[in-house]
Amino acid sequence: MKGVVSMKTNKQEGKNLKKTVMAATLIIGASTMMFQGLTQVAVAAVYNKTDTIPTSYVACEKGAFQVTVPEGYTKANYKVGAIDLEYYKNNHPTEKDLTKEEAAELAAQYIWQVYGVDLEGQTIEMGYDTNTDVNPHPKWEANVFMKGQDYHEGYSVKLYGVEIDSVTGELFNISMNRALDAKVNAGPDSSIDESESGEFAVMVKELAKKYDVVHSDIESINCTGQGASFPTNEMGIYGDPTINYEIHGTNGEVAFISLSRYDKMLLGITFNGQAKYDLLWIKELDKKFQMDSESQQNVSTSADETQAPVLVTNGDN
Repeated sequence: MKGVVSMKTNKQEGKNLKKTVMAATLIIGASTMMFQGLTQVAVAAVYNKTDTIPTSYVACEKGAFQVTVPEGYTKANYKVGAIDLEYYKNNHPTEKDLTKEEAAELAAQYIWQVYGVDLEGQTIEMGYDTNTDVNPHPKWEANVFMKGQDYHEGYSVKLYGVEIDSVTGELFNISMNRALDAKVNAGPDSSIDESESGEFAVMVKELAKKYDVVHSDIESINCTGQGASFPTNEMGIYGDPTINYEIHGTNGEVAFISLSRYDKMLLGITFNGQAKYDLLWIKELDKKFQMDSESQQNVSTSADETQAPVLVTNGDN
């Protein structure tokens, strides 16, 4: 019986690993940055070790990335706080990094530029993320949990999230999490044209040009799948259904854009500075999953070959 239990455990671990890969893909596709830390923890738990993804990151001087103040932007009266997670409490910026206040101001500008939102009276919670295998560049993460937001035009924004390079201030990721006033089925919609000529892809192309997501002409736009966003972080029947696209530039850069299938609202953008490492990470996870599956298959085959034959008899004898 111990052998049977062991085999079941291995199969369950494989299923968990597969779910982790799928979850990571959906998260990246949807540009839902607020779950990224949890995903990293989940991956570490599966492998119980640190694996290095071959990357190169050029060190830049503080403020080297030129950030232009968005037109019409005026600094709001907001507070700067800290993300209340133990992980961030143990990480501290270096002298080369932007200060927490400098990074928060850049986050506020990016939110204004993409979503046109004034953060008056809000709190920008900041967290410093050191370079890891998944993110080989240190970054500042900013979360703005919107207070006192009523439903307007059918939704209420719960959170704006921003990730920037901690040294240069380059924007890596920006996203919005919201609650819909209506109950909208979050399941996939097979009637949607996911091709590059489809209505969502056309809109993605316009947004990609507007925000210069790949800093060049667009070479291709591919749908990476449909998903959903849930304001309570718990999956259910109803939510904000999403459709996600991968954009490639003629210069080799890649970016992700996520739209709501409900009203075509822009939910998130992941720029090349982060997207290229996300793709590497997914490839590494997929490779590990394949190796794990082959290993489990070998164990299963070996167990079947050594298992004693079972005599089946008629109950009447």
